[in-house]
Amino acid sequence: MNILIEKNICKFLKKINTITTSKELAKFVATESLNLTGAEASCFCLLSNFTNTIEIKLYAYADGKKKNSRLVHAIEKISKVGVDMLTNNFDNEDIIEYLNSISKDQVIIEPIYYKNTVLGFLALARKNRNFKRKRALLVETLMESVNSRIEIISLNDELKRTNKEKVQFLASISHEYKTPLNSIIGFSDMLKADLAGTKNYKYIDNISKSSRFLLSLIQDILDMARSEYKQMELKYETFRPKEIIKDIIYSFDEVIREKNIKLTYTMMDVEVTADLRRFKQLIFNLISNAVKFNKIGGKIVIVTYVDENRNYIFEIKDSGDGIRKKDYDKIFNFFSQVNRNTLKRQQGSGVGLALCKVIANAHRGDIGFKSRLNNGSTFWFSIPQCGANELAGCEF
Repeated sequence: MNILIEKNICKFLKKINTITTSKELAKFVATESLNLTGAEASCFCLLSNFTNTIEIKLYAYADGKKKNSRLVHAIEKISKVGVDMLTNNFDNEDIIEYLNSISKDQVIIEPIYYKNTVLGFLALARKNRNFKRKRALLVETLMESVNSRIEIISLNDELKRTNKEKVQFLASISHEYKTPLNSIIGFSDMLKADLAGTKNYKYIDNISKSSRFLLSLIQDILDMARSEYKQMELKYETFRPKEIIKDIIYSFDEVIREKNIKLTYTMMDVEVTADLRRFKQLIFNLISNAVKFNKIGGKIVIVTYVDENRNYIFEIKDSGDGIRKKDYDKIFNFFSQVNRNTLKRQQGSGVGLALCKVIANAHRGDIGFKSRLNNGSTFWFSIPQCGANELAGCEF
């Protein structure tokens, strides 16, 4: 094998490893295999792993060779019979036997596999009786890499498809849950007004709070599921976060009094450009955790500022349970609940912090923490402060 061919093979293999779709791969392989092998015509056929229909059937011809009617007829005939066998659920052995039977002196055909099933083939033809003898081993070697890339692309497509179906299912279920929950919340709030000052007030109040928590949890789970297959979409606007954070703090006023927590804050009155609804989720989840995992008579300190890199910083420090070092790596994982064995007083759903990370990252910001077991935690997040219109051009 001469040096030029070796270099071209290296380029071929390097390019294959960067391709992310089956159609792009088919176009590249069908065309470049002509240059590498000297073939005059090629056909790349691929069956969809999901629908059992032909996803790709692509022909390529060397310069000027498409006018050769005999060559075009031959490659199309190979394609037609191969496609019929693929779509009619022939066994692997029968398909390979057929491909081998027509892979003769002037034609080379190599199967494409996915999970040990023949999903397609690459056919190469040249009007030269020594073509197969000279190039069969080269094509077989190239197809090993093509098959590997097809498997990776197919697995990624399968994962995306599964995630999308999961989100559609969760969206349907969440709708079914939200309708009765909204009714429960509405009627319980009406009863709260009638039962104010009675011994039964605390029970109906608990029903209302628990229903609202469940409603927010359902939405958080749906948001997390969506984020697994596509980036969270943000609606940017400019607002002043100081009053928003104070309102969120006020919503925890009752539980803060019950736990006798001392909460203080120092907040810069600045403008921030972000998705307001997601920003509120970030603040609410972090304050909720600080209150939930704090001790009776504990402390919470909230600080906000803009750093030298124009990042808006929110920090919340509590004197609560803290986090074990061995749990640091999973603190932002979906459905991860740390300290479960040692701190059973209060447990979360394992959704809030994972969603906070998704929201911060969607804003091209960051999130982190420092903590010691039984000595409290400090959580923080940052949001870069480019304007909404210039965000795409910011360097992070």
